[in-house]
Amino acid sequence: MYVFPGIGLAASVAGVAHITDSMLYEAAVACVDAMTPEEVGNGRTFPEISRIREVSHWVAVAVIEKAFDEGVPTKLKRSEVPTREKLAAFVQKKMYYPTYVPLVDPS
Repeated sequence: MYVFPGIGLAASVAGVAHITDSMLYEAAVACVDAMTPEEVGNGRTFPEISRIREVSHWVAVAVIEKAFDEGVPTKLKRSEVPTREKLAAFVQKKMYYPTYVPLVDPS
């Protein structure tokens, strides 16, 4: 539940057609690394669900980095996002933020 949105985001953003075992492993590590000290201190196994967008973002970044290592992205090149910070900003820009406009004027 925690890693799959990020894996899908990575596949969509970078054009990764095949998710490898090592990408799944990196997704799991990124999920754990996304936990706050408070979450760990409270004995949580996973981050708070309210942080799923943030966790998905970091999972996507980790999966794309592993995909670069494996040479499989078709839509994104490492030279376009040469640092982790630039990759993180690029992924953030590509994330979907649903906003809904009222269909009926409430006034």
